Amino acid sequence: MSGGIFISGARLIDPASGRDAQGDLRIENGVIDAIGPGLSPDADDQVIEADGAVLGPALIDIGARAAEPGRSGIENLDTTIRAAAAGGVGTLVLSSSSGAGLTRPEDIDWISYRALQAPIRLLGAARTHTGAGEMAEIGLMLRAGAPLVSDGGELIADTRFLRNLLSYASAFDAWVGLTAEDLHLSDGTVAHESAMAVRLGLSARPGISQRLGVERLAALAELTGARILFERLTTADGLDAMKAARKRGLDVAASAPLTHLLFNEVDMGGLDPAYRLDPPLRSESDRQALLTAIADGLIDVIVSDHTPVALEAKANPFSDAAPGSSSLEALIPVLCTLDADGQLPLTAGLKALTSNPAELLGLPQGRLEEGAPADLVLFDPQAPNVYGKDGLESPAPSAFSGRRLQGRVLMSVVDGAMVSSRPGFAE
Repeated sequence: MSGGIFISGARLIDPASGRDAQGDLRIENGVIDAIGPGLSPDADDQVIEADGAVLGPALIDIGARAAEPGRSGIENLDTTIRAAAAGGVGTLVLSSSSGAGLTRPEDIDWISYRALQAPIRLLGAARTHTGAGEMAEIGLMLRAGAPLVSDGGELIADTRFLRNLLSYASAFDAWVGLTAEDLHLSDGTVAHESAMAVRLGLSARPGISQRLGVERLAALAELTGARILFERLTTADGLDAMKAARKRGLDVAASAPLTHLLFNEVDMGGLDPAYRLDPPLRSESDRQALLTAIADGLIDVIVSDHTPVALEAKANPFSDAAPGSSSLEALIPVLCTLDADGQLPLTAGLKALTSNPAELLGLPQGRLEEGAPADLVLFDPQAPNVYGKDGLESPAPSAFSGRRLQGRVLMSVVDGAMVSSRPGFAE
């Protein structure tokens, strides 16, 4: 029988338990066999010297888009998976808007089949509705393995339809991810409402649009008993409404996109289409409110919001450029940069990408403890990183390209197997 993997001299960070200490970790048969200081490897173990690098649970990203199934694009699903592995993601939940939309149990079955061939864990969120505006087969998709239901970023305007959807989903005790915006304030806009948007002549939405959206959905959660995940909150107004919903005892959670933790509306001041995002980049006070909400636990989950956009779709004037950014490989560098700048503690950022999404979806991974799945990421939080300079797995345009960040993934392990490593590391 072959031995396990022994990782020596790491800074062990486990957000679930609060552990942050030097130590060792041993993997055998796909699970964490032992963890702590002063461990010794077995004679036939593969020994990896961490030299003080951070070892934590592999990331769980519950909000990444892919071109497949049903469509082609600048990157295929295999490329998206490689980008996730290189970024330290061990579990990737594809957005329900991936491909032509995950609206049938056959779509979830297809993802399950691709997961058998993938080096990481791969899941797909069930779409709330079909292209014809009818309720999708969410019960059958949940039974097929979808971990949650989501509108995929497409705001559902019909309140009666939404009530019926939430009532139905509540029977399965499923989380329903919904876009919290007011349709009439947000439709057709490309920027955050501010003096800068006026100066640039851009159509803009006010922050209160998210507050109205959260309040509407919270009322429906109270009416139906549904569990709602407010997807991609980006404003202080939306966070205030989220806090009020929590105080009322509603079963609600919220996610925030990675881009909005690092960038604000000033970054799009030059009308670079790389910063054409949806939701749009917000004010600096909104960005700071997001970071505080993550540190305080009001925001449960950080998502990559990885959206691969074709080069020609980005090569347009700002208002006409397709929104989106390749972001999977930026997760660890952004967390390390925010920590180094004193803006967000590394443990808080990791918690929103490991144990929190695991707990939300009932997944066994996302923690460092004996017997837990050996899904791990080893990274150097102090390594300088000019994003994209040394190449990336994803060829899609990224808002992070050329940015001076900090932190590099050295190795990713999923189910006890090394799925990605820096050239020359662990060889």
